[in-house]
Amino acid sequence: MPTTSSLKLLLELAQQQTDASARHLGKLNFQQQEAEKKLNLLLQYRHSYQSHFQNFTKTGIDHIEWLNFIAFMDKLDAAITEQRQAVLHAQNKRSVGNDEFLSCQRKLKSFDTLSQRQQSAENQKQIKQEQKMLDEFALNSFHRNASSVKES
Repeated sequence: MPTTSSLKLLLELAQQQTDASARHLGKLNFQQQEAEKKLNLLLQYRHSYQSHFQNFTKTGIDHIEWLNFIAFMDKLDAAITEQRQAVLHAQNKRSVGNDEFLSCQRKLKSFDTLSQRQQSAENQKQIKQEQKMLDEFALNSFHRNASSVKES
């Protein structure tokens, strides 16, 4: 069984790794949320622009304006596609970060369990030593009392 100091050191290192992993996971969650916000903003902008253009076409539109609209919508759709890829990438990174965090937590819990078991074993050892000392004291006291009774 590892010594108390080495187990304590392992426990502290595991705690530091878990803390660092939690901070990293927080950053990855934030990055994913930002990517999703940007995608939603692009989708809202596309919907708004398309609605605005449909209202504009009711009054009439020339060929150049139509081509400009099509070109702009193509660029906007490309940006949306690219942002969807960024969201997927951020989700994948967050998933990996979450797995890493859970692994660190399991490791920390394992070291904590070992530490608790070691502490319990040390407590049991101390209790046995105290009981042995009490038994010896009682035996010695009994022998002294028995010898004083014989002398009387």
